[in-house]
Amino acid sequence: MATILARGTIFLMNYLSRRAAALTCAVLMSVAPAAIADPAPRSEAPNTDSCPNATQPPQAEDTSEALQPGQVAPTPPPVVANEFGSCGVTAAAGFVEPENTASAWMVFDLDSGDVIATKDPHGRYRPASIIKVLLALVALQELDLSRTYVATAEDQNQEGSAVGIREGLTYTNEQLMLGLLLNSGNDAAHAIATQLGGDAATLEKVRAKARELGAVDTYVASYNGLDAPGMMTSARDLAVFYKAAWQNPTFARMVATEKVTFPDKDPGTTFEVWNDNGLFMNDENGIGGKTGYTDDAHHTFVGAKTVGTRRLAAVVLDTTIDKGRAWEQAQKLIDASSVATGSIGNLGQAQTTTVAPTPLPQPSAPSSRSHSGLYFAVAGLLAVCAVVMAYFSGRRKE
Repeated sequence: MATILARGTIFLMNYLSRRAAALTCAVLMSVAPAAIADPAPRSEAPNTDSCPNATQPPQAEDTSEALQPGQVAPTPPPVVANEFGSCGVTAAAGFVEPENTASAWMVFDLDSGDVIATKDPHGRYRPASIIKVLLALVALQELDLSRTYVATAEDQNQEGSAVGIREGLTYTNEQLMLGLLLNSGNDAAHAIATQLGGDAATLEKVRAKARELGAVDTYVASYNGLDAPGMMTSARDLAVFYKAAWQNPTFARMVATEKVTFPDKDPGTTFEVWNDNGLFMNDENGIGGKTGYTDDAHHTFVGAKTVGTRRLAAVVLDTTIDKGRAWEQAQKLIDASSVATGSIGNLGQAQTTTVAPTPLPQPSAPSSRSHSGLYFAVAGLLAVCAVVMAYFSGRRKE
């Protein structure tokens, strides 16, 4: 799919006029919302004042979290005291919440750790692919980016989003990391995990990294973000993870990369992999981030931009596209925070346990229907359109 989209992008840019490309994209965008919108459209953000997700995420909508025979439900992390005081919206003076449909979000300073505004900061939600930041941090710590790796059939055939890795081709770890962060490739994630000791060892390393960074609401059930029993995190924990990540110059460089060249199946040929982060690609002050989506997590997003001398970031969890794409909602939250004064707390504040953990219940009769494949296909087409129109308009410089 990634190869097809990349080639389609090049074809459009080389052979279509701007007008023809715009018309093509307009048709795709007119039908895409219906194809990839969440099953239950929202007119507003869910009310979380009563802390409905203090102990576990919302009910699963498909069978991805169903326990296998003999499998024991993971025990969720204990509930901690909410240092921000509310599961509703809490914000610094001057912040006016923009329209959004997210269950939880947080806007924070990447360098100081100051939190400017948040909603349900410790509520437990599924992260989807934005949890890949933990895998990235482990890989940056352990792998030589210049070292090469020969892809396997198992890498190529991973479930979910893919950057387009092919069995038998050689990649540098730099390319694999860019495929992981720019295009959310589960194939790249598996190739990285193989070098970290395999799936089980990598999952343990990712969990250890979360603990090292100070996670209090997170249980990592898969290193690539696919839904699995017990998967959960919070806006607060993700803010902690991404604050740490952006302190790493290599991570910061990678998520601020517009495109990278990947080897194609035919010897001597290549294709381009573009950054799928809409905030980075459409906001001149964008500095990168990460996208996410699964049937149960819905849309998730992390994005950052420079605001004067500050680097502000937003985490968005469990949102829909009814009031704009996830990146647009994050952009509005950051812009609203840019005029606020002061902060409501800091990511470095100590955490205190208030409720002992209990095992997660088995999901009751979830639907077996999944539309992840459709989402990725349509989202990929929209990404092509975004790239084509950006190319013609010259919104971002190379």
